[in-house]
Order: sequence, then C-alpha cells, then structure tokens
Amino acid sequence: MSPRPRSRDKVVPVSIAIPVSLMMRLDNELDYRQSRSKWVKSAIVQKLDEQFDWDSVSSKRLLAILFNRSVIDHDRFTLLSKRVEEIEEEQ
Repeated sequence: MSPRPRSRDKVVPVSIAIPVSLMMRLDNELDYRQSRSKWVKSAIVQKLDEQFDWDSVSSKRLLAILFNRSVIDHDRFTLLSKRVEEIEEEQ
C-alpha cells in the first residue's frame, strides 16, 4: 500500500481570541457532529471570496436587516414578522 499523497496546501493551526458571547453563538449554530474549524474556514473563504449564503439567514433576520437600514418601517416589519411566524408554524 502506498502512502497517502501530501496536500499541497498545508494546514496550520491558528489561535484567535474572540468574545465568549461570539463563541456561544457559534456553538449554538453547530451540532455535535460539525467541526468548528471547518465552519470558521468556510466563513473566512466566503468573506474573502465575497460570497454569502443567503439561504442560511433566517427570514426574521432579513427583516431586521431591512428595518435597521430603514428600507421598511416598524409597521411593515411587524406585519411581515407575523407572516413569517405563520409560515414557520405551517411547515
């Protein structure tokens, strides 16, 4: 049996300091089978490649973004938030 070929793009360990609240948010996103390192690597690649997976953003979060950018007013935000809740309950 021949040895496995070496990767051309070697992996290096990186240590960073982040707030506990951010680590908790990340851990809440992952289930026990997911790799934190793979998730962080993917996030870095997406940011550097300027790609973003909009499917991963909840409808409520999208509404909050629109409200915070003054694209929709509070009444429309409330109305759409209720509709999102109705749709989520139906699913």
